[in-house]
Amino acid sequence: MAWTKTKTTVTVGVAVLVLVAMAVVVKLIFFPSVKDAYFMINNRSLQRVPAGLVIVRPTHFPSSPRKSSPPGIMETSVKGAQWMVGRNVTFLQLISMAYAYNPGRVALPFDPPNGNYDFLVTVSKDPQTRLQSAIHRKLGYIADVETQDTPVLALKVIDPDSPGLKISAPDEMGNTDLRNGKLYFTHQHLTVVTDGLEQMIKTPVLDKTGLTNFYDFSLVWNQQIQQQISNGTMDQATGQKILANWGLALQPDTASIEMLVVKKAM
Repeated sequence: MAWTKTKTTVTVGVAVLVLVAMAVVVKLIFFPSVKDAYFMINNRSLQRVPAGLVIVRPTHFPSSPRKSSPPGIMETSVKGAQWMVGRNVTFLQLISMAYAYNPGRVALPFDPPNGNYDFLVTVSKDPQTRLQSAIHRKLGYIADVETQDTPVLALKVIDPDSPGLKISAPDEMGNTDLRNGKLYFTHQHLTVVTDGLEQMIKTPVLDKTGLTNFYDFSLVWNQQIQQQISNGTMDQATGQKILANWGLALQPDTASIEMLVVKKAM
């Protein structure tokens, strides 16, 4: 009896080892390790990443005085599918990407997660839904659109005769062009201004100018403005200075608008 018991124990032990070994092999074959190189903010690099990945993780690329790892987000089309990658991004940027919502209209909880994240989605269908599910599973947060009274910034006209904002000719084509130290906008509606400011200032911006035409305008393209626009961040003082050249200004207001409200999942 003792020998039988020992033999049975050994047999079970061997079976367990075999199962563990098989699990390791399956993991290596079907769930390969995620390489940091997959998170390069580069169109060609993203196209070479394996398909079928949905990753959300604390960033592996923290900025430091010695070696800077700037944040970045990128999307590209691969065989008709929309793949996306994010490197060293904030929780707000992660949520905005997952739900395709302007960060200026995302209401975070009182105590959002600290730290930055990397994300990667290389699936063929519903990439944003898959990213939402990963955020729910990994971080425990969900989001829904709700209409609520919200502090906003209202874009208003302060100088209707400003030469910085000119009505476009009807036959002009929409364009954005950088030359001679200035960024020129041609035949653009003011939604270009409100959407851009909203994304950089991280506050809802409403057009209350009453202006409905298409316009030509420009801004000085110096290193400070270039860096703020590239990083998707801009302080209100810089924004106000740019707008003043167009005879416009931002003023505090309150409005009932749709916001993407982020909550801890129950």
